[in-house]
Amino acid sequence: MSLRDALRKAAGLLVELPPDPEGAGGAGNGFGAPEPPVAPAAPDGGGSSVDRLLASLEQEAATRVPTKSVEQILQETRGPSLPEIQVSAASVGTPTEAGMLDFPKIYAGAGLPVVPFGAEQMLDLLTSLPAELPLATRRQTVKVSLNALGKTVGASPENLVADAGRKLAALNAYAESLGQQTAEQNAAAEQEITSLQQRIEALQADMARRCEQLTSSTRACEAEADRLDDILEFFSLDVSPSRLATTAVPTA
Repeated sequence: MSLRDALRKAAGLLVELPPDPEGAGGAGNGFGAPEPPVAPAAPDGGGSSVDRLLASLEQEAATRVPTKSVEQILQETRGPSLPEIQVSAASVGTPTEAGMLDFPKIYAGAGLPVVPFGAEQMLDLLTSLPAELPLATRRQTVKVSLNALGKTVGASPENLVADAGRKLAALNAYAESLGQQTAEQNAAAEQEITSLQQRIEALQADMARRCEQLTSSTRACEAEADRLDDILEFFSLDVSPSRLATTAVPTA
């Protein structure tokens, strides 16, 4: 899944939240869901169909777990909303040769608030739980841990969801900024490559022209050297008479 798709999915996710302290009672189950109250007994004779419908709706409303979307949680917690999260890859820096990124630097570049217990610590907590535990047990264990941490560092499901959502948005913004920066740099490199290729072609043409000049000049020099050599042979006693000497001697 791409970062953009992950962010789009995360923004619309619904999160179950613990009930307000002044809300419906009950010890709770799972990850903050209240225990469903006992349905009121129907009056003698079963009552009218309207009464039964109203009683059913009241029971459903009483047992419904409060939910909010991730986007709503981000709007209600301290920190930037999803559209406000922007990161400049130029200011954060590019990955190392090993592909490593400084994620805290990315989050700081996005202006995300620093929280004492964030998404990374929550991941460590989830990883420490036995993998064979059922989901309901894992959620109950996390709930107990968060209740304890909430008193000391203010950890809560809402704050953790907000932190994870903002960091996901920061990663997406960084990747988009890095993509735009890469495209601009590659376009400049392509333009430079084109210019260099044109320069190379011009230099190769100059080399070919000089080679042709060398060949023609060499042939011209060799022809002229042959003409000068005739003079030397004409006056030389070490070789046969030159072409000029032969043509100059009158025949008998």
